[in-house]
Amino acid sequence: MSVWLEAVLIAVATLAGSWLARRSSTKVSVGLAIASALMLVTALGEILPDAVDDAIEQNVPLWTLGVSIVVGFSVITYFTREGCAHEHTKEAARHAAGVHRRVKAVATAALFGGTGTAIALAIHRAIEGASLTLSGASLVVLLALLIHSLSEGLALTAMLDLAGRKIAFWMLLACLSPVAGILVAEMSPIPPQATPILLGTIAGVLLRTAIVGFRLAGGETGRMPRRAAVAAGGVAAALAATLAVAQWMPVSGGGTTTPVAALIRRPVAIPLPLPEPTPAFTPKDRSQLRWALTTGRLSLAEILARTDRLTRHTSVWWLLRGRLTGRDLTAYGIPESSTVGDLTLPQRDYLVDAVARKE
Repeated sequence: MSVWLEAVLIAVATLAGSWLARRSSTKVSVGLAIASALMLVTALGEILPDAVDDAIEQNVPLWTLGVSIVVGFSVITYFTREGCAHEHTKEAARHAAGVHRRVKAVATAALFGGTGTAIALAIHRAIEGASLTLSGASLVVLLALLIHSLSEGLALTAMLDLAGRKIAFWMLLACLSPVAGILVAEMSPIPPQATPILLGTIAGVLLRTAIVGFRLAGGETGRMPRRAAVAAGGVAAALAATLAVAQWMPVSGGGTTTPVAALIRRPVAIPLPLPEPTPAFTPKDRSQLRWALTTGRLSLAEILARTDRLTRHTSVWWLLRGRLTGRDLTAYGIPESSTVGDLTLPQRDYLVDAVARKE
């Protein structure tokens, strides 16, 4: 399947999630609970494991990854620090002005939480688009991305709707960010060492936004409605199962992807290179041929098996001087004038056995 078609399908799934959120916009608590659960699963079940895996692969210190998570979490915490949905104990909170301040705080938290989430998800989806170009995706992985994109569209819409903001721009950004990732991967990819840091920051943003969403879903009482909790838990479990299946399915190259739980990559034993075979010794004259036999560089069987002109015309008596006597040779029908090329197969076998017995 074309990577551009996959990007279009991801955009359609994102818009479908946004449509589902707007269709049930009256059920704010349920929508916020589901959106927050989806962001929590995305951060802990996909982005954070990918960041750790990439950091180990690229030899990026894990403490830098931890710092990036804290930075992303802290930035959203600063802008949503007034986003507690429950009432405070101050008497002023019971008056109209206090209620107004609380509503404004909720809207502010939703605004900054939704905006931060939109930016973080846009960057994350750009990285996903780049990964499609670099590695491709099987049908199961693509299905997981579509479900994941639907959940992202739902989460963005629910958060921005609560803040009373128009979502057209952010949805356009969410739909186009995978395309941007594809273009960047094909033209000038980002340094691989920067990817885990970027993913860590995104994970921190989504974690804090999910916490804000859960608080907002709790309403004035601070307790999430039972229906919202059940819906959020069910959707989160479904997304987690989908991500797990996508992680365990074999890829097109014939291997398997790293499981989500395998955060620490075991060292791979690299086999030592095999020693190169020693090149065959080729004597240049008869003296080197006899030296090779004397030193063991060539065995008698190897010399007798040679068919080159030099070996075939070498005297057997001269070659075996000091190893076999003339009586040993003449006893088996090998006169003094015999050369290696004159020997019959039985004579060759006799010489090999006789020399072996002498040694």
